[in-house]
Amino acid sequence: MPKYRVLEKSYIGSAIREVGDTVEYEGKPGKALELIAEAPAEQKLTAAEAKAKAKAEAEAAKAEAEAKAKADAEAKANA
Repeated sequence: MPKYRVLEKSYIGSAIREVGDTVEYEGKPGKALELIAEAPAEQKLTAAEAKAKAKAEAEAAKAEAEAKAKADAEAKANA
């Protein structure tokens, strides 16, 4: 459901909404609502989450490279 920022005090969803409130609304928005663009999931990560993700990706790449090197060495030894 789209999220909007309230620009003018309004009656939305059976409640009075104040300026600056964030609401979810499925109807046609009027001039009192401003659509809030949702950030892609990648941009929603905190700094700690981004650091942990980068570390996990680096470890996975290292493990993959080591496995490939081992397989190449075994193939060379068996040739």
